[in-house]
Amino acid sequence: MDDVPDNNPPPLRDARAGATPLAVALIGLPGSGKSTVARALVAELGLRRVCRDEVRAAMFPQCDYSFIEKRAAYRGVLLAVEINSLLGLSSVIDGMTFSRREDYARLRELARQHRFAVMALRLDCAPALARRRVAEDALRRAHPARDRSPELVDAVAARFEEPPADAVLIDAALPAADVCRRAVEAVRLRLRGAPA
Repeated sequence: MDDVPDNNPPPLRDARAGATPLAVALIGLPGSGKSTVARALVAELGLRRVCRDEVRAAMFPQCDYSFIEKRAAYRGVLLAVEINSLLGLSSVIDGMTFSRREDYARLRELARQHRFAVMALRLDCAPALARRRVAEDALRRAHPARDRSPELVDAVAARFEEPPADAVLIDAALPAADVCRRAVEAVRLRLRGAPA
């Protein structure tokens, strides 16, 4: 069987022997820039991107975008992060808002069981800016998730619970290059064992 080319660069293992893998949870409204940051973390640091939207699309080709499909896809995300950690590789989770603390708590529990580290990056974005970005993405067909709409931003904002106290806060109103640079530097520091 021929090798299938991979569009992601090969993951980089931390230079320290026995370094603990890291799972980065991107927290923020739709339109806050999570996918842009995830791509930067893949390109700059070699993290493996695990996207719930893509897992859901693979699991449910005729997706209804129901809550139960999202929950099933999140289980797939957790499994992928677990396998990456067992391979000694770090992950970035995309395609989720982590608006419910229970989702982050499940990731933390998995990390405890499998001995990998977790880092929360909160992309702080005002709902009005997020709505505008989602509407612009829809016009350009720039995002694959069918259920993204400006109204979705309001629904997610209404249920957003307080982010974890240790989340690294990044102002998502900054230009995308600045947001990505700050996120990459925070994760780089964490991978080196320094507080972000």
